[in-house]
Amino acid sequence: MALFGEPRRWCREVDAVDSQGQSVHYDDENAVAWDVVGGMCHVFGWQRACELFALVSRHLVGPHSSHTFSRTDMVAMDALQEFNDHADTTFDLVVTKLRQLPIWLPSSSAAVPL
Repeated sequence: MALFGEPRRWCREVDAVDSQGQSVHYDDENAVAWDVVGGMCHVFGWQRACELFALVSRHLVGPHSSHTFSRTDMVAMDALQEFNDHADTTFDLVVTKLRQLPIWLPSSSAAVPL
């Protein structure tokens, strides 16, 4: 099943939750739902997710200022968390924006949406 294959597999305010709705670490074997950041960490691991936060954040959230932090990956992670947890953010919005992410395919020189 896809990470965000249905609304019950998405959460807010925490990286991941178990089937009881309790907060768990994004890579906990009991996790059943993730927020955007937790989902990225779950799929790609912490190191790679940190490399991807800025790219994904620019697409989901738009440009952001990094003047308050020296690490742009953490600024982007914070922006993604704020987007995920915003009252106006819905599961459908998250999935729509993620599906619109441009990706690079090795057989093509151009980025294409998912």
